[in-house]
Amino acid sequence: MRRLFVGLCWIVIPWYLLSLVVGTRVLPFPHAVAVRFVALALPALLRHAAASLLRVLAALLAASAVAIPLGLAMGRVRAFDRVFSPAAYLLYPVPKIALLPILLLLLGTGDISRVALLALVLVFQLLLAVRDGARDVDAHYLISLDSLGATKADHLRYCVWPLVLPRLLTAVRIGSATALAVLFFAETFFTRYGLGYFIMDSWMKLAYLDMYAGIVAMSLLGFAMFVTVDRIEQRVSRWQG
Repeated sequence: MRRLFVGLCWIVIPWYLLSLVVGTRVLPFPHAVAVRFVALALPALLRHAAASLLRVLAALLAASAVAIPLGLAMGRVRAFDRVFSPAAYLLYPVPKIALLPILLLLLGTGDISRVALLALVLVFQLLLAVRDGARDVDAHYLISLDSLGATKADHLRYCVWPLVLPRLLTAVRIGSATALAVLFFAETFFTRYGLGYFIMDSWMKLAYLDMYAGIVAMSLLGFAMFVTVDRIEQRVSRWQG
């Protein structure tokens, strides 16, 4: 709680000072935004935040369904790595937001195109994290398991997966923040729900209090996802100490 309070002070105090310099119409005081945030929370912000969260979660599930098994295969079988790693290295640096027009043409203007875009953002981060974790398993551990009569499934359960899981969760933590940034842009096209739409719609209407309330909501959504992944990691990776 103390660190959270200190972090809030680093945000709120400069915000107050900037509001005094810039002007409260363009940059309202934090307490005014907080009051507006509470007023908007139930009728509007929760609905938009839920739409954004569902898109991110759907993309995360889709990306995980591809990245986890493929990453494990690439990390443990050299033939898979030789086939798929070059493509991953070529596609990973491509700005995925540039693919949005193509996805809108191919998949339509509904949520499927947005989820697909976020899945593309996430899949390569998860894939390479899983692959590197599976590749770094010390062979001596596997030999020790073999001496006890372990099967390939035992290798995966007791040796490979415990090493992969922390790296996977770290990639989820980082990738979720990136996905939210991309989602903000993707929600400004052909939709009426989502925090990105709400923020830009408020900006165009010169409703600055609403705009800042939406920015706070998106920040809190990212913070909640970050903390959730932290809590999951603490529970499922206790062996890290």
